[in-house]
Amino acid sequence: MLRENHIPVKNSFNIWFNREKRKEFYTTSVIMYKTTFNHNYNNRFPNILLKSDNTSKEIYFTSSNFREPFEENYGTFLIRFINADFSSFENAYLTFFCFYGFTILKEFYKDIPNPQLYKTENDFIKTYEPIFIKIKPNLKELQYLIKRCIDYMYNLNNNSKDKNYSSFEKYLTYTISNNVFKYSTNIEVFYFQLFAHDTLNIASQSITPKIVREHLENGIININDSAVFHTSYLSNILYVSLAEIASNENVKIKVCKNCGKYFIPIKNTEKYCDITYYQNEATCKIIGANNSYTKKRKSVEGIKFYRNNYQRRLMQAKRSDDEQVKLAFENWKQLAKSKIKEFNNKEISEEGLFEWMKKNKDI
Repeated sequence: MLRENHIPVKNSFNIWFNREKRKEFYTTSVIMYKTTFNHNYNNRFPNILLKSDNTSKEIYFTSSNFREPFEENYGTFLIRFINADFSSFENAYLTFFCFYGFTILKEFYKDIPNPQLYKTENDFIKTYEPIFIKIKPNLKELQYLIKRCIDYMYNLNNNSKDKNYSSFEKYLTYTISNNVFKYSTNIEVFYFQLFAHDTLNIASQSITPKIVREHLENGIININDSAVFHTSYLSNILYVSLAEIASNENVKIKVCKNCGKYFIPIKNTEKYCDITYYQNEATCKIIGANNSYTKKRKSVEGIKFYRNNYQRRLMQAKRSDDEQVKLAFENWKQLAKSKIKEFNNKEISEEGLFEWMKKNKDI
């Protein structure tokens, strides 16, 4: 069986990428504390999100494997790390370690405890918080190093140095000048990921070209996935992730106009991220679009004219004893609202709305 060539999974970390589908996959052992499995209809495999309801105090551990890895959007590990809040253990857990576990910290703390069951929240915190406090400077130093590289590569945060060179050229410049290549050690590379999603247990003794063709067509054998990178060192995973993103000319990193976090846009014109930490969390892409729409509506001359005229005619109706004045106001209000609805539905132009409001201000 091809599966006998096992890539280590327990108490270690494996990551691989699919550029075509803009996905990344990983296996690890994680402690499920305030978290749950999220099944996105766009993904074949689950990912981890924080629970929107934190009433449950259950703490347990789980492991993913090559049959059912965790699946995230392309570049998520790198993005989560540079956005992570390492100011305290709680923030570090909620913004990074809840998704990837603690086994990746062995380069900073050799005797990192393996995931296990914890009876209480306090037992869990007492186990890992002292370790975090001890290695916190290492984490922040590594984060700063990677952030500087990304800012330089993509001209972010007012860093426009060497802006006429490609992001990949600047990536190589930065990694060489800052000796980032030292983080490429302690990585094992495997190519058995071709069969990572084998649910039929392909037998090497019975394999034929016909079976290979069938498995290529149904995705059991996937030649679009990268090699599997195996390590227990956080810096190694970041090196691999950064190299993957830097070498992909179809991908760039931007800073969200709403929350200020780094993100990878699907289209280069996108201004807002779709990063989520919690279940059912509204993304900046949604919030930003709504804010932009609201801001745009406030600047529409026809709507501004409507608001001013509405206040004028409302005061007239309140001060008048003539029922015809009040009725005329109500009729005008309904007509004006219907015109605004037509504008929102793009049935009339901004200019058309403004002209109608001016022409019919006294009807």
